[in-house]
Amino acid sequence: MKIIRKIFLIISLVTSFAKASDKLNIEEATLDNGLKVIVLNTKSKGVVFASVGYFVGSADDPRNVVGISHVLEHMMFKGTKNISGDETNKTVFLYNKYSNAFTSYDITVYIHTSQKSFLDVDLQIEADRMQNLKLDKKALASEKEVIKEERKMRTESNPLINHMEEASWKAIYLFSNYSYPIIGYMDQISACNEKEVKAHYKKFYKPNNAFVLLVGDITMEEALPKVKKYFGKIKKGSDNKRNRVIDPEETGLKHTIEHEASNISVHNLNLIYQLNRKLFDNLKKLMTVEIAAGILGSGMSSILYQNIVDKRQIAYNVDSLMDIRAVDKGRINIATVFKENQTDSDVESEINKIIAEYADKHLTKELFEKEKQKITDRIDMLSDNPQNMGMFIIEHIMNGYKLDDLNEIKDILNSIKFDDVKASAKEIFKHQNKILRIYSHPKRN
Repeated sequence: MKIIRKIFLIISLVTSFAKASDKLNIEEATLDNGLKVIVLNTKSKGVVFASVGYFVGSADDPRNVVGISHVLEHMMFKGTKNISGDETNKTVFLYNKYSNAFTSYDITVYIHTSQKSFLDVDLQIEADRMQNLKLDKKALASEKEVIKEERKMRTESNPLINHMEEASWKAIYLFSNYSYPIIGYMDQISACNEKEVKAHYKKFYKPNNAFVLLVGDITMEEALPKVKKYFGKIKKGSDNKRNRVIDPEETGLKHTIEHEASNISVHNLNLIYQLNRKLFDNLKKLMTVEIAAGILGSGMSSILYQNIVDKRQIAYNVDSLMDIRAVDKGRINIATVFKENQTDSDVESEINKIIAEYADKHLTKELFEKEKQKITDRIDMLSDNPQNMGMFIIEHIMNGYKLDDLNEIKDILNSIKFDDVKASAKEIFKHQNKILRIYSHPKRN
């Protein structure tokens, strides 16, 4: 199972949907027990992407058990009252081309891609896991060790991730659970017990806190009877009110971190810009921000790459990475790997100068049109992949956008004007939005 961090997980808002000239036709229905059913028929020649998602993630973790949502995700593969974990996994991987799960900040999702004829198997397994999970002490103890090794591999042994990823969210979020890592902390993972995991499962794993998403060679008329067959008799649970602490919009605090380590081989400078939710609170705004960030720093044709890598030759690479949260904030990270004969201060000064002049000097209509064409090209290239489409829809759900807007995404993209991107760039890259500077480098002799 993998944790999806949006800085790596985000599938671009434009990487997949129906043919560029078409609109989506995502259909929704709700069972009597509150389970949402979402279907998109893509006529994908017998392939169906199936997922079951629960509205629970690390932002719902009690503060003394950070990581429990991820622990529960792992335990969902350890068996139910009806079938062992080994048998479940054998069945899943026998019938599916791809199966996995992920925990994020607001959502936990179990995904499968298989031939349409095997869809009933996936639905039956997920319905069983929704109501009959078996929590065994020995299995929990074993799985916690697996998760701890996962944290060692992803975080403790990777100082760049450790300091960039966890420290940057601490800088953005002072009070909210969004500042905590999805995977949790070593001591809290160790302390997590069977009673706590069972309580978390009973609180959040219920039909009225979940959805079934099917994308591919299936219609709502075909899907609804199948979903009702396996999930319809599961009892509705009590309604949960999710507790979200909303941080102040601007604290005025700015942070600087310098870190050296023997296992860092290059000089890395990360400049983190905070994004307030008002900058991406609907799909048009979000796509506008993505275009602005893409022109500035995404890829070898970006303004930053052309200036500091190709022209000035002071860096090996530079990229802008966008990471958003569903409730109130997000970030854009300008990540630079610079040459050994440069100082971090000089590189930062050069980046600051380019960003200060970005909207009025560097951003052109030609670049704007090229970025939109890149989007169109990705649409055409990935238009018939139900798995990418399914992940895109999940990302959309996770970030709180309306599926009706998603159906109109092509029109929304075409409605974005050059002046929209220019205004967005000025708002994004204000000096006060730059809240964190991280300089990581090889250990000095």
